Order: sequence, then structure tokens, then C-alpha cells
Amino acid sequence: MDQLVRFLFGHERAVFTNGRFGFDLRPHPALLLIAALLILAFIYFVYVRPGARLGGGRRLALISLRSAVFLLLFLLLLKPVVVVPSVVPRSSSVALLADDSRSMQMADGPGGQSRFEAMRGVLFSAEGSLVSRLGERFKTETYGFSGELNGVSGGAGLSGEGLSSDLGGAISEAARRSAGAPLTAIVLFSDGAANVNTDLGGELRNLRARGLPVYTVGVGSTRRAADAELLRVNLPRRVLVGSSMEVEALVRASGYGATKVRIAASEDGRAVKTEEFSLRGGEAEVVRMELVPAAPGTHRYTFEVQPLEGELSLENNRREALAEVVEGPLRVLYVEGEPRWEHGKLRDALGRDEKNVELVSILRTGENKLYRQGVSGERELADGFPATEEELFAYDGLMLGSVEAGFFTAEQLRAVEAFVARRGGGLLAVGGRFAFGRGGYAGTPVGDLLPLAIGGAGARSAEGEGAPSFKALPTARGASHPVTRLGEDGRAGQKIWNDLPPVSVPEAPAGIKPGATVLLEARRAGGEGRGGGASVPLLAHQRYGRGHVLAFTASDTWRWRMGMDSKSNAHATFWRQMLRYLVQFSPRQFEVAAEQAVYAPGDAVRIVADVRDKKFHPVGDASASARVVKPSGATADVPLRFTARDDANVYVGEFKSDELGRHRVELSASEPTVGAAAAQSDFLVAELNRESYDAALNESLLKRIAAETGGKYYTLDEADALVEDLTYRKTDNSRPVAKDLWDMPVNFLLLVGLLSGEWFLRKRHGLV
Repeated sequence: MDQLVRFLFGHERAVFTNGRFGFDLRPHPALLLIAALLILAFIYFVYVRPGARLGGGRRLALISLRSAVFLLLFLLLLKPVVVVPSVVPRSSSVALLADDSRSMQMADGPGGQSRFEAMRGVLFSAEGSLVSRLGERFKTETYGFSGELNGVSGGAGLSGEGLSSDLGGAISEAARRSAGAPLTAIVLFSDGAANVNTDLGGELRNLRARGLPVYTVGVGSTRRAADAELLRVNLPRRVLVGSSMEVEALVRASGYGATKVRIAASEDGRAVKTEEFSLRGGEAEVVRMELVPAAPGTHRYTFEVQPLEGELSLENNRREALAEVVEGPLRVLYVEGEPRWEHGKLRDALGRDEKNVELVSILRTGENKLYRQGVSGERELADGFPATEEELFAYDGLMLGSVEAGFFTAEQLRAVEAFVARRGGGLLAVGGRFAFGRGGYAGTPVGDLLPLAIGGAGARSAEGEGAPSFKALPTARGASHPVTRLGEDGRAGQKIWNDLPPVSVPEAPAGIKPGATVLLEARRAGGEGRGGGASVPLLAHQRYGRGHVLAFTASDTWRWRMGMDSKSNAHATFWRQMLRYLVQFSPRQFEVAAEQAVYAPGDAVRIVADVRDKKFHPVGDASASARVVKPSGATADVPLRFTARDDANVYVGEFKSDELGRHRVELSASEPTVGAAAAQSDFLVAELNRESYDAALNESLLKRIAAETGGKYYTLDEADALVEDLTYRKTDNSRPVAKDLWDMPVNFLLLVGLLSGEWFLRKRHGLV
């Protein structure tokens, strides 16, 4: 199109877009009037008076054609021009940035040409290259960029092997290097990949304020090629040994439609599981799998999507993660307000072989009579429920059974809320005659914690008197949750839940609080299938402050044990998983960790340390530092500074990764009220292959960069127009230039066309 415009009009499109029209010859108005009268007289004597020989329509057509000829000739005699601002050659500079990252090796061009080859052909071809044409009019600085900006003297300086794409950083650095120089624009050739966390929006605003536009050229195809990507893997940073660990993976299969993928998982290089998942295709989807670490320690997990037929790239099929597998015992304080089978069968479910969760219980057997089990000494809980926060915070989890709110003092109820919100412990509330609304918890700090909305002391019953009538059924989320997943796969787990006997739900919740997740539903026995019968929430979960809360509304799960075959372990499995999940995320008094579990080489690793007193209040005046032990054994000391970040008062510091492999972080802190504090954790530095993800041309981002800075976006085929657009724009280094329009080829074509049209009419009607 640009070549056609130049052929017809004799100038580039930018000349007409940025210029204003005028005439080089400006005759006296009297001469214009005389010329107009002569033209009118000619038309009258040639066409109007002898018009009897022609019909009205034919005569009007001839008059129009001849008038257009005279008007065109008259305008050309006035010498029309377009006045356009044009940069003074070599008076200003342009920064040209070429993407030098690995994503540019994607071969999605015509004939299998890579983006890198296509870009080099436009920029550095031997004849008429863009760089040479820019160099004729501007002082041109050429850079290659990936994670950093580097000057290059020609195409040989680019390799296409960069491990990341920092668009914002490259633009910012190019503008910084031009400080004080007359930089007129930045030209960016890229596929739009941006996988380094920089404030791109802030950089664009700065460029707009400086009047420095960015002209972007998109390289590559916007169409996603056939490819399977393992975009993200989430798993707990800490888990109890032998506990179920839920792995959440984000997978996308582009260009395949509905398909199946197999994900293989390995632990420290040893294959542990392979599972198949069905995908709709074309969009990112979450899949979940379960792993059970068998040995304590920090383990390196690798997850890999097995190759699909015809995949463009396999480098984005793999992700790694770390998980710390810890040994117990972690301690749960269980408060029960009345002797009942639920208490005894729950303790039996843990059994003597449970080494990682220790259940310490207070059972009220009569007025002012308490029975303690699982205590570590005669003084533990000798006075009943802990009276101070320090005593309560020594536990990792808290479980409230059928015990009314009046059992606790107001201070103890507030301490329970602080146990979850500030200490970060787990709370489990279990159904019973004196639980939830019937126990008077509405309007108390404990009532505020619960994921269920509860009524007052007269809360309505979920059922009438008599036999249990509710079947427990997992929701879609509950089918894969570590607490409620009872089988190796969803189908097996669903059968186990279907076979369990009904249970009682003494109180129907008034609703679910925003942000809570229902894991189990209690559906009236006798309803056909999942949709039949009335239902109430049976198990709900939510985060609260630093901790989390579970509410379980059933009161007699012991029926699952008594009513099932002796070989069934569903009751024991459920309660073991429940209590393990309750406590395994409880933070320690001193914590240190990298903000992410996995980094790429060269990344800035952000180290976060949390130092608390015995009441788990943040300590802000400690002398804190971290030591990073690299895989080679070398160490790096990282000073930590106290900061309030996202309402979390923590110590932070940064370390730049420069070795592949597992790194150990060791916290050292001291403060008079807490004494010496120590903690440690691991993080991983691995090849993340960031350039292989979301590899299609990100045209929307490049258009945004151009629009927000006052520049323009081009496809690679349109890049030839860039030089003229830069040349013919108003800047401090441009001057107005008049371009003649009278000699445009289109004028000759119009004149020939008008005369030919008149001759054709005359010939047709015998007037020639």
C-alpha cells in the first residue's frame, strides 16, 4: 500500500498525514475572477447554446467533465504544495532496540523462517536496510536487549539467546543513556514477550512526559502454534511427612482442541506418579494431583507434561518446585464440652501409629470437672483452657467440639481469635448440641472466625428428632482437597463417600461467608443422585488473618466407623487428613524464606524474614541478617531491613542468583525481648525457560506501548514506512519543507481520464 501511495502521489504517506496543504502561486483575486468568467463563457458558448442537439443529462455530463478538466488545470497552475515538518538530517538521534531473547528463535514465519531471521533481514539486509536508511537521516544507536540492554554495531552483535525479555527495563535504559542528547524517538522491534517484573506503566508515563515516543514493530505470528504448556505449579511450601500434598498445575494445550495430557511427577529425580487429565484446549486450565511425601527433608519436585504430537516447543513442558517435608509432632488442643462417642472415636482414629499429630484434649465430664488426655506433664492444662495467649499459642491447632461459648471467658474468646489471626494457627469447629449458634457463638470473636454464618442460641435444627438423615458428599472442590479426598482418583473417592452411613447435623447454618469454600455437603438421605434432596454445608474452609478455619457441622462421624466393614479405614483417614491439614501450615515464631520457591539465574531473590515474640507480635527492632549458602558451598551475607509490606511487618533483603541448584537461607537475628532467633529454608535456582511461554506475538502490548507514548505500531511488513514517519514529524530538530504536488502522477492520470471520458461521450453521440 505504501508503495502504491508513493507511485500515485509522488511522496510518502507520512508527508500527507503530517503536512498541511497550500499553493505556491497566489494570484490577485481579480485574475481569479477573470479566469472563472472565461471558463463559464467557454462552457456557455460550447455546450449550452448548441445544447439542443443533446439531451439534458448528456449535456450536463459533458459540462461536468470539461469543467473538471479546467478546474484541475487551474489548480495545477497555482502550483499546489504540502508543507510538512522534516527533521534536519543528522541533527537528532534515534535509539533502535532489537529483541535478542530466545523467543525470537520461534520459527512461525513463512517457510519456517524464525522471528530472529525475519527481523535481521529487515534491519540489516545488504541493500536498503532499515538501519542504513535511518542512519542517513538520524544518528542511530542500535541495541540488543533481553534481560539487559547492550549496544550492537550490526546484525553480528545479536544472538537470539537471551533468557528473558525486559521490555520496560530496555526502554527505560535507552532513554536514560540519551539524557542530554537530542533523542527524537525509540524504535522497538520485538515479539512483545515481557517476563521480567518491571513497572512498564510507570516507564511509559515518564516517556510521555518527556515527549519521547516509542515506535513498535511486531515480529512473529499472533496465532498460537500447536503446543502444550505447563504454565505454573503450586504446592505447599511445607507439609507434614506422610500427609497428602495437593499439587495445583495450570496447563494450556493450544492448537489441539479437546485433548488429554499426561503429567509425570518426580521427587529428587525419582518418578513417583503419572496422571492423565482431559483438557478443553485453547485456554489455561487448572488440574490437581496428589502426592504423599514419605521422607522428611526438603525435596525437589519436577512436573512434566509428556509431549503431544506435533508440538512446536518442548521447553515449556516442565516445571520444578521445592517442598519442605517436616516431622511432628504438631500439637492440637481439643476442647469438648460433654462426653460423647465422637470424642473417643476421634482419638481412636489417630491411633498409636500417628507420630506427627498429637491430640491434647480437655473433656468436661461434669460441673467443674475436666478430664485431660495427651498432656505432656501434670501442669499442662491443670487449670483448664489456657488463660494466657502465650500458653494457647504453644499449640499449632485448636479444635472446639460441643462446648458452649460461656465455657470461655471474654479474654479467652479474644485469644482464640488472635490464635488464628495473629499466631497463624488452624481452628476446627465441630458440630454438637452446644456448638455454633446453639452454643451462643453468634456475635463473639469465635463467631467472626467461622466460614459459616450462624444464628443465635435458638438456631434452627437441620432435621427433626430421630435417626441421622444426611449423606456426606464432596463438592467439586472437595473431590480433590487434601482433607476430603479419600481415594486415588475422583471415581474411587466418590464411591467411598457414597458407601458411608448417614450422619446427624444438629444445626443448619444460615449461609456461607464470602471467601469461604464448601468442601462437603450434607444431603438428605434418600435424594436421588447429587441433585436430589435438601442439603446444608457440612464442611467449609476459609483463610482468616495468618491462619485458617474449618467448620464441620456433623456431630456423629463415629457412625462411619461403626456402620462400615471392619476393613474400611475411611473414618480414620478422614480425621487424620483433617488434623494434619489443620496444623501443617501453622507458622513458627521465627521464619525465613525466599519470596518464591524457584528463580532463574540472574534473578533478584527477595528474602523475607518474620520475627515474632511469644505472643506473635512482630518484632521491629531486631538486628537481622540472612546468609545464603550456594550449591558450591560459597556463602553470601544479606542484610535485612524491617519494613511494613502488605500489612505484614517483616524483614526483607535481596540477593542476586548466580548459581544453579538448591540454596539454603539461614536467618540470624537478636533482640532483647526474644533473644537469639534462628530459622532456615531452601529455594531453587533453575532454568525456567521463560521465553518459551506465551510465545505468540503479543500485539496488544506493543500497540499499548506505542499508543501511551505517542508512537505508532507496525507489522514487520509495514516497517519500511517507519523512516518516513520519523522524518516527517514536528520536533525541536525539524523544519518546514514544501513538497510540490503539481507533478504528481495522479494528476496526469486524472487529466487523461477526464478527457477520455469526454471524448467517449462525444464519440458515442456523433459529436466528434
